[in-house]
Amino acid sequence: MQDKLVLKFDPHTIEHLGISLYSKLPSVLAELISNSWDADSDDAIINFIDNDGGKEIEYFDTGVGMTFDELNEKYLLIGRNRRAEIDSRETEKGRKVIGKKGLGKLSVFGICDSIEVISVKNGLKNHFKMDLADIRNSKGEYSPELIISKNSVADSNEKGTKIFLKKIRRKSGFDLESIAISLSKKFVIFDNMKVELSINGGNNVLVSNELKFNSLNEQFRWSFPDKKYDDSYEHWNSVKGFIITTATPIKDTEMRGIYLVSRGKIVNTAEFYGLRDNDYFYSYASGYIEVDFIDDFEEDVISTDRLSLNWENDKTKDLQIFLQTIIRKISNEWKDKKSNLKQAEIKKEKAIDIEAWQNSLPTYERELSNKIINPVLENQNIDINESSEIIGNVIDKFENKDFKKYASKIADITRPEDIPNLLKLMEEWKTIESKQFRDIALSRVEVIKQFEEYIKTDTLEVPTLHNFLKKFSWLLDPRILEFKDEVYYSTLLKENFPEAKLNESNKRIDFLCSGALGEILYVIEIKRSLFEVDEDALEQANKYKVFLETKYATQSGFSRVVCYVVGGSKSKDPYFKSKELTFIKTGEVFVKTYPELLEQSKEYHKEFIDTYNEHND
Repeated sequence: MQDKLVLKFDPHTIEHLGISLYSKLPSVLAELISNSWDADSDDAIINFIDNDGGKEIEYFDTGVGMTFDELNEKYLLIGRNRRAEIDSRETEKGRKVIGKKGLGKLSVFGICDSIEVISVKNGLKNHFKMDLADIRNSKGEYSPELIISKNSVADSNEKGTKIFLKKIRRKSGFDLESIAISLSKKFVIFDNMKVELSINGGNNVLVSNELKFNSLNEQFRWSFPDKKYDDSYEHWNSVKGFIITTATPIKDTEMRGIYLVSRGKIVNTAEFYGLRDNDYFYSYASGYIEVDFIDDFEEDVISTDRLSLNWENDKTKDLQIFLQTIIRKISNEWKDKKSNLKQAEIKKEKAIDIEAWQNSLPTYERELSNKIINPVLENQNIDINESSEIIGNVIDKFENKDFKKYASKIADITRPEDIPNLLKLMEEWKTIESKQFRDIALSRVEVIKQFEEYIKTDTLEVPTLHNFLKKFSWLLDPRILEFKDEVYYSTLLKENFPEAKLNESNKRIDFLCSGALGEILYVIEIKRSLFEVDEDALEQANKYKVFLETKYATQSGFSRVVCYVVGGSKSKDPYFKSKELTFIKTGEVFVKTYPELLEQSKEYHKEFIDTYNEHND
């Protein structure tokens, strides 16, 4: 039994597997935590010293510690595979050991130039120092400096292992929150092992499994094992953990993807395992899946830096296919969940009931509407307001036959990346629609011109103006969509108001009634283009209104009767003006002159032409 400690190695090993491989502080600390876990430690304290004298790190655990011989034969033996030793594969507490390659001890030299190790076991303490410069100058065998005699008697309160990292090369300060989050990403052991961080012995920050998700606004979660995803995979029942999706895109890119964990420590950083990650889903997904069974593979498939697996192995290829399967299925389920959620929000905030509207459609049209609307609902880059606007436009225009034909182009857009094309097509439809309005407007302009010509030439109201206004009822009121010569009501009026009782100037009885929107019965009395509408004409029109309203309107389904008197001009008599104003306020009788109708029509249709010109500037 020798009385000195010996580290045996190829000098290049320190450079390749220490300094180069472990250059980041969290990775170094993760190796120390792994050792503490394997030593059955229930807790670890990491104190960062940052003062004028420089930076140091003090690491303490309460594990089983190491004897002098164990330090020599195990700790200082580079490349020792602990799992090859049958009695070392599990700890006394039944933990499956994390350490395997025997390289973690070199990690500390990635950030510092000197370390001290104090380990206590069975009441005996060993304390030694290692210096990077001395190791580099050695010839493959290095004897650490003993600070105290081997197997010195420890104090009764001393236990576990202490490691002091000195001459740290780090220039920046220590951000405990950031370090804690980084450590939480590397393990899922913190429910069983307490790890605390402090600076200069001050306030502690606790590392937890949940800490890694604190910045994530979790919305949905899927847990494993779950046979519905792929129970044909031989290890499906051994896959544990969860996948979550967030309400908003994950800003921390390290958390985008699924981590793989074996024996409590990550063995593959977050990724999507060969699936293309340009789908929206991949900006919202994170998770940790435990695959402890990979440590039982004949081939060691875990990389030295524990950042990825060797995916060229047959066993890992099967695992990769399984992971792809569950990610695809969850992606589809997520899209359905997000779509349903957005649909509910649109209904609540914008009063657009998509489900009710689609249920009212024939089956083939329902399928078409789904193809158009679903990409909008699923796209998380389109907010509620914009989604509501697009979907509202689709619903409004869906009765248009031309739109349905046009919609077949839109329906071909099924991939999220094609959404900009959808928006472009919807914008193009606005142009198409405005052109339709423009064409309608232009045709109506010709009608207006003809109407203007009739007025100039004092055309007879019967049959010319009668038939003209019957055909183009929108000249009277844009709200009148369908103008009918209601024989029933005309007959009633003629029977109750015979020509013999009318004034000579109003000898001819021309009554047209229109069935229009709502429950209003419009009664139109058409006069010649030179006729002056006076007080008598107003009173006569009101009598028609009262007669129809009291005798027939209610029982026939009309709740209201409105009369229009159309003539060439209005009387200037003050009694006429007073009575006209009274009727206007009550909404019962209106007087329209032909010039007024002409100007009204011109102004109304000017808006259509302006809209078209706006889209084609």
